[in-house]
Amino acid sequence: MPTTRRAVRAALAAAVIGALTLTAGPAPASSPPDARARAGANDDAAGSLGRWRVQPAGTGMWEVSWRSPSRLPVTSDRPTVVQDGVPLGVPTVRADGRTVVTSVSARTRPDPATLDVVLSGDRLDEPGSDTADESAAPTSPRRPADLAPQLSVDPAEPGPYDVVSSDYQLDPVKLPRMREPIEMVGHVVEPAPEATTGPRPLVLFLHGRHSFCYDPTGEGGDEWNWPCQAPLEEIPSHLGYDYIQQVLASQGFATVSVRVNGINAQDYRLSDGGADARAQIVQRHLDYWVGLADEHQVDLSQVVLVGHSRGGEGVDRASIQIQPDAPYTIAGQVLLAPTDFGTQTAPYVPTVTVLPYCDGDVYDLQGQRFTDSSRDLLDDDTSLKSSVLVMGANHNFFNTEWTPGIAQAPAWDDWWSSNPRTVCGEGSPTRLTASEQRRVGVAYVAGAVQLFTRDDQSVLPMFDGSVVRPPSIGAAEVYSHAIGGGRDERRPAIDTGLSLAQGARTSFCLGVVDHRSVDACGQGDDLWGNVPHWYDAGELAPPRRELEMTWTDVGQSGGLVLDDPLDLSDGRLEMRTIVDPLRGNVRLHLRLTDADGATATVTPADDGLVRALPLDRFVGKRWAQTVLADPQDAAGIDLTRITRIDVVGDSEDGHIWVLDVASAPATLAPVPDERAPLFSLGSLKVEEGDGPGTVTAEVPFTITGTLTEPAQLKVGTVDYYSRGGGSSFRLDLAPGQTSGTIPIEYEANKADDPGRRITMLQAFPVRGVMTDHYDGTLRIIDDDPAPRVSVSAPRRVSEGDPVRIDISLEGETAYPYYVEAQVVRSGGDVEPLRVGDVPTKWLRDHHVSTKHPRQALYRADVFLWTRIRPGGHSAALTIPTLRDGKREGVEAVTVEIYRDRHDPIRRTVRVVD
Repeated sequence: MPTTRRAVRAALAAAVIGALTLTAGPAPASSPPDARARAGANDDAAGSLGRWRVQPAGTGMWEVSWRSPSRLPVTSDRPTVVQDGVPLGVPTVRADGRTVVTSVSARTRPDPATLDVVLSGDRLDEPGSDTADESAAPTSPRRPADLAPQLSVDPAEPGPYDVVSSDYQLDPVKLPRMREPIEMVGHVVEPAPEATTGPRPLVLFLHGRHSFCYDPTGEGGDEWNWPCQAPLEEIPSHLGYDYIQQVLASQGFATVSVRVNGINAQDYRLSDGGADARAQIVQRHLDYWVGLADEHQVDLSQVVLVGHSRGGEGVDRASIQIQPDAPYTIAGQVLLAPTDFGTQTAPYVPTVTVLPYCDGDVYDLQGQRFTDSSRDLLDDDTSLKSSVLVMGANHNFFNTEWTPGIAQAPAWDDWWSSNPRTVCGEGSPTRLTASEQRRVGVAYVAGAVQLFTRDDQSVLPMFDGSVVRPPSIGAAEVYSHAIGGGRDERRPAIDTGLSLAQGARTSFCLGVVDHRSVDACGQGDDLWGNVPHWYDAGELAPPRRELEMTWTDVGQSGGLVLDDPLDLSDGRLEMRTIVDPLRGNVRLHLRLTDADGATATVTPADDGLVRALPLDRFVGKRWAQTVLADPQDAAGIDLTRITRIDVVGDSEDGHIWVLDVASAPATLAPVPDERAPLFSLGSLKVEEGDGPGTVTAEVPFTITGTLTEPAQLKVGTVDYYSRGGGSSFRLDLAPGQTSGTIPIEYEANKADDPGRRITMLQAFPVRGVMTDHYDGTLRIIDDDPAPRVSVSAPRRVSEGDPVRIDISLEGETAYPYYVEAQVVRSGGDVEPLRVGDVPTKWLRDHHVSTKHPRQALYRADVFLWTRIRPGGHSAALTIPTLRDGKREGVEAVTVEIYRDRHDPIRRTVRVVD
């Protein structure tokens, strides 16, 4: 089945309640990405590419599963089941680490030929790799003359202090929903005890989701078993940031990197992908450092958290949870290639998010949400939120223990294409080597740490959109943009309107990808993985509006009218701008209009040139660069009262999206010593009751902290046992509120229902509050007896007559009663019924190959199903037979029957000439 790039992008975006998607089980450390399991699209058939099965699961519901021929890899991204570009339900992975399962609401049985399983941008059930593009044109690297000017300082420069290293191991910690406790292991690198450094800020590193066991002897062992069994050893992922720790320690910082292999081995059970578990381990280590602080000269009022991959989401969750009265204070955080399944951000915590352009794991760069989600949340949050885009960087090479050639365990380049003709292929001039990527990692982590703890404003240009590069990164190309930090921002369609366009075409589009909507910013079919600012149409997270503008001739213009004047007299003008890579580079001017109607035109940095990001058939990120302009170049207008900003095209054509415009101060504003109130959903289990009529269940929620102003969230619900599917609504919170409930209605009755009806909920912050536990569940337990079922079949039928198995129901159900069956091997010496003994049309209708007519029918993986409608009492399973006139003797067919997938029984019918 051909699947568009748009479809695969949709799959990897969060599905409805996408953050509840559970994660794949473990894979061996030695498994390179090109050896990943893939699956074929044969319905209910095992093959070299995997196996699909579709089983009835209640009223209008189907359980769809795909089983990989081998364990799925341990990656930060999560497998998703997709149908025609739309993510289906809430996928989970079974304990075997191979089977992806989801529930689908549909009137008719889903056809596996229309389904895909997608992981990190690749369809696992199709041959080949979607990430390997052998036909892309080469992309030329930037010339030395095009490189950004060097920063006057280099935060990666080693400091004057001698460094010592040590390790500690504490008692493991038992966490909810994990069978095995989590290890408490830390690798410490700090200045020598005698070094006169003054109080030392603490930098804590947390690695991400990676394989956890490996075999150093080559003798073989179960690399999926946890804890690791001899001769297997743990992969020391926490040692992978020692190269950054060494530099920071020489500069006077104490550092510790902690290990969470126990979470990586078990987080497939967790609806948030293990984010809360990782946050708990971070806080346990910080608690331990409270007792060490004096001895190690550590200043716990200056803690910086550095998280990589799922570790990024984990440290952000810790920053959200740690309150001002804790014995330590989070001064800032650095997130390297992070996941953000919950669409969360940490208010009042300065944050730098590093996004690798060639990330082959978290390939959709969902970590951009840590920046974007914070913009409209709280008026007094002045914390800097910066995104840094590293061209040519991949996911793994920030960690030396995930890097081939230097890791103790087997490791790999997560970008799977080796074609140097692609933007991200191995050997491409636009790719960074592992050592080049590490130099970028040192510079930007150290720079952020110095900015957050020492208020070193000299490194701010690395993070605020300025066109600079620290000397140590060489020719590496890095972009940045920022919000917060004291910026006075104006946002499309929130506090601005459209100006009267002159020749250009402008509109306010919605930041989603939906080719069916004229209102969507993303309407193309080639956007999968390349739109980190935009949500998929199926997501429930609240999107933002942007200014979309196209022009076809030099001088055409359009822009924004500001509700409140913008003061540009003491700051610079910043405009976060996406350039459409399909159109290419643009050149533009900005026309400013003051409250009196006077105008002046300024040319942004680099003579108004804004480059499109590199494009081939797989990558072409629509990511916002910073358009910078110096308002002091605008003569004859009142810069304190700018009421209109127009973009004037200076290239022959162009296509851009503007996220926001801002007046940016020269230095960062102070950040209030605050934390946002936290909203947490609970779960509820209730017995159905007898009804009749509608019953309301109240799913609880709590609020930690003090709400001083009204707050809003968007709540999505998905009922997996009704035809209603998903819905969403706004939840308003009142000042002073500390708890509440969300009403969920359902129908109660005296008839038998499915054993459990499940409604899943997820909350997204909109205004005035942040989520902590963002997902909840309502489980409705049926309290009515199941009807008795009887199965009957003739002992024998004549050739040419159908084999009919009757199913009878003694009682009533409030749902269609589904019965599934499989043809299995008969006992004894009787010959089996063969494929050629059954009509071709019936075989094709049941997705059975007709290529081998002499094959026993039970070897062809034949599955049957039928249903008894609500209020009905009988149905039949039928296998037609052919009368071929040949003397074949007695043949037998045995059917194993599952009543609601339980209590299998067998019936054998003989077919005689």
